[in-house]
Amino acid sequence: MIDSWTKKSPSGKTVTFKIEGDGKSGFVYSAGMGGRDIKETTGYLKVLTREDVEIMFANYVARK
Repeated sequence: MIDSWTKKSPSGKTVTFKIEGDGKSGFVYSAGMGGRDIKETTGYLKVLTREDVEIMFANYVARK
C-alpha cells in the first residue's frame, strides 16, 4: 500500500481512497463508500496524486 486516506462526500458519507502498486507493474486506485467499492486498474507506471485520484472517482460517479 502506498497511500490511504478518507474524505467526506457532499452527501456526508465517508469515502476511503487507496493507492496500491509500484512503478514496475502499474498502480491500482480504489474508493469505497458505504459498502460499495470501486477499483480502477491503470497502466500508469507513474503514481497519481491524491487530487488526481479523487477527481478520477468523482468523474466515474458522475457518469453513473
